[in-house]
Amino acid sequence: MNKFAIFGDSTCDLTTEQRKTNNIEYARMLCNWVDKEKKEHEIFADLDWTEMTPSEYYNIMRDGSTIMTAQVTEQEFDLKFVPFFEKGMDILYIACSSKLSASGSLAVRLFNEKYSKIYPNCKLIVIDSLRSVMAQGLIVLEAAKLRDEGLTIDEVAKKIEETKNTFNQSATVEDLTTLGKHGRVKASAAFFGNIFGVKPILIADALGNNFAIEKCKGRRNALMRVASLVKERVIDPANQICYVCEADVKQEDLDLLVNQLKQIGFKSVETQKLGPIISASCGPATVGVYYKGQPELRKGE
Repeated sequence: MNKFAIFGDSTCDLTTEQRKTNNIEYARMLCNWVDKEKKEHEIFADLDWTEMTPSEYYNIMRDGSTIMTAQVTEQEFDLKFVPFFEKGMDILYIACSSKLSASGSLAVRLFNEKYSKIYPNCKLIVIDSLRSVMAQGLIVLEAAKLRDEGLTIDEVAKKIEETKNTFNQSATVEDLTTLGKHGRVKASAAFFGNIFGVKPILIADALGNNFAIEKCKGRRNALMRVASLVKERVIDPANQICYVCEADVKQEDLDLLVNQLKQIGFKSVETQKLGPIISASCGPATVGVYYKGQPELRKGE
């Protein structure tokens, strides 16, 4: 039985400490934009924020540039996967939702066409998480926990497939501009029209879409609704950490949301910065809450 590595990718938003503590790897996606001087930029979607701070990154969008994102490349998979295959290790890759990225399908193709021929005794299992941000991150953390408890790669993969839709997202954005540019959310234009001040409430649905299920008038109402959705859907809050991922949300808004979540009775409520991929798709001031709850059965078709 081979030892195995656990991978996420740039959308899982796990911090340096979370990955290091739990022995988790990740494959990097790409971000690119054109600035006001018409200069082109391309960087890795780096969860360690080595090239710029989160605020500097969010300000690129505030200054009017549209940041486009790209899936994990073949070269990146070579760089990250091959060293483990060289050691005779298997890999469990928990990929961003296939509705949002083709990274998982590329990894499968590369294994079938290349890696399996060079490393016939190694295995790659790719799980479509149907999630992103810390909903995906929580799935990756759960997989690491199961591995460290002694389960095999196949046993871990089976348990993750059975439970992945219990990892919930409740989120809202400041406005619809960035979502509209990227087309990354279902039911945006028809659902919201052009009503000033309307804030969408977003979930990760059963199919892996970011789906707008409700609309609220005003930021405060949207934040309160996000918290109430968490309260409605959470299971066993006392034994789990609730994660809030935010892209430079105003402190008073963040405090309001966190205080509401603390009243639900979570073991703790932790805040961290929204990663480069999803913030590029949703825009500055986006905030999402990630937790384990009722299985997500809603479909934003």
